[in-house]
Amino acid sequence: MMCRILSAAIAAVVLGLAIFGCHDHHEPDGEHGHGHAAAEEDEGPPTLDVTIYQGGLELFMEYPSFVVGQESPLVAHLTDTRDPEAFHGIAKGRLTATLAMKEGGGDEKFVADAPQRLGVFKPVVKPTRAGVATLTLQLEGEQASGVIIVGDVVVYPTLGDAKQAAPEETEGGEQPAAYYKEAQWKTVYATALVERRVLQGGIATTGEIVPVAGQAAELAAPVAGRVITGSVVPHVGQRVKRGELLLSLVPTGAAAASDRASVELELVRAKAELGLAERDAARSKELLAALAVSQRQADAAAVEAEVASARVKAAEQRLASFDASQSGTGRGGSSFDLRAPLDGVVAFADVTPGQVVNGGARLVTIVNAERLWLRAHVPDVDVARAGADIPGAAFSVQGFGREFHVAPPHGRVVAIGAVVDDATRTVPVVFEMENPDGLLKPGMFAKVTILTGESVQGAAVPEQAIVDDDGKLVVYAMADGEHFFKRRVTIGIRSGGYAQVLDGVAEGARVVTRGPYEIKLANAGGVPAHGHQH
Repeated sequence: MMCRILSAAIAAVVLGLAIFGCHDHHEPDGEHGHGHAAAEEDEGPPTLDVTIYQGGLELFMEYPSFVVGQESPLVAHLTDTRDPEAFHGIAKGRLTATLAMKEGGGDEKFVADAPQRLGVFKPVVKPTRAGVATLTLQLEGEQASGVIIVGDVVVYPTLGDAKQAAPEETEGGEQPAAYYKEAQWKTVYATALVERRVLQGGIATTGEIVPVAGQAAELAAPVAGRVITGSVVPHVGQRVKRGELLLSLVPTGAAAASDRASVELELVRAKAELGLAERDAARSKELLAALAVSQRQADAAAVEAEVASARVKAAEQRLASFDASQSGTGRGGSSFDLRAPLDGVVAFADVTPGQVVNGGARLVTIVNAERLWLRAHVPDVDVARAGADIPGAAFSVQGFGREFHVAPPHGRVVAIGAVVDDATRTVPVVFEMENPDGLLKPGMFAKVTILTGESVQGAAVPEQAIVDDDGKLVVYAMADGEHFFKRRVTIGIRSGGYAQVLDGVAEGARVVTRGPYEIKLANAGGVPAHGHQH
């Protein structure tokens, strides 16, 4: 399928990123996806195709061999490949095809002022001289512009010469999977080269994003009460400063009024007991000097005084805690103010002005997410491999088309667990990292690679190119712009969103990174491959 027709006297020119071929679309149902009737193929010149990536553009073009005086329509499918996450068909623009003869005679230009449909331009070439020429395509447009050098082509003197130069078609062999441009442009589709990369070895595991210890706080109602109507009520997403008033509560019912009274009564009782104990201790000290009591009795009286003093302090602390109520400050016992204990963002708020809440009810949660922890779980069998000096980690979170990295100076290892969890058979490893753009949220789950310091250099593909095909790992390697070979691969180290390929595809091959499952389904009968007419 992959051949380029040149006259016997002309040497084939190998292009670095071009795939030339005698094009023949055979679909499973017997239809010819590109509408070339067999009779037309017998009567006309042989059809060629070429796939080239240059300057942020992909050209997949089908065209008849060039013959002097005959029209050869170039069916040029042009794709904008600058976004590695999704390629797009060129919707607007002007395409100029230039034939520059090798042995002089000037250039011949042929223009398509606009695409016939999305991504498809059709300039008609009608050469006037035979020989070898360089074919160049120039795209001009708002969406994308660029020059694609197709390379050397042959203009034959007669149709018979063109047919005679065509190699015989070979039957059999592996048939690639078809996935036409019209389908590619309607779905999320992209490709990438198999390239040599340096990959960092690591341990694949899972983890979650959590707040840094001490950078999250929950405020609960100190007593049963009513949120004061008209007070400042926090809402989710609100940024707050330490000490900022969040809400106020007015105690409701006799129990609310008696709570503080009971604490005050306890403090009064503790102070009275302290006074009595201090007097007993002083008297015992005097009696000890007069040898009227034993040392043991004097020591016991001193201990009682110390215990009474501790009770006073405890009662004072309880009263202060009652008044402050988890960073709130009591105002004359008539209401309680709840204030932010730290700078951060309100992550939870369940209060409404006038609402009556029970004592101990969770009202507000505040989180400071400027720095976060990544808590990863290392299987116990990999603990020795991870070691005690972990250099960092890489992780991805669903919904983000990027990978995050944790390494100095913007991240560090905080702790490595000392005990294996009985239920999961894992050891926690905690990393701290910056989160300046606020993309990461506490509670997110992550796929984590804990780096081990190993590194290898070799052919690698983006991990998203790898497809599970009935338990076998495969990639779809490009044969041309619309056909792909399924290749089983053996994977080595995974790192940074890439996977080392030990065999199956070689450096320089191009594989599908976005849309491999669509190709699999299309050729299993699940999704139409969408043949197109020329």
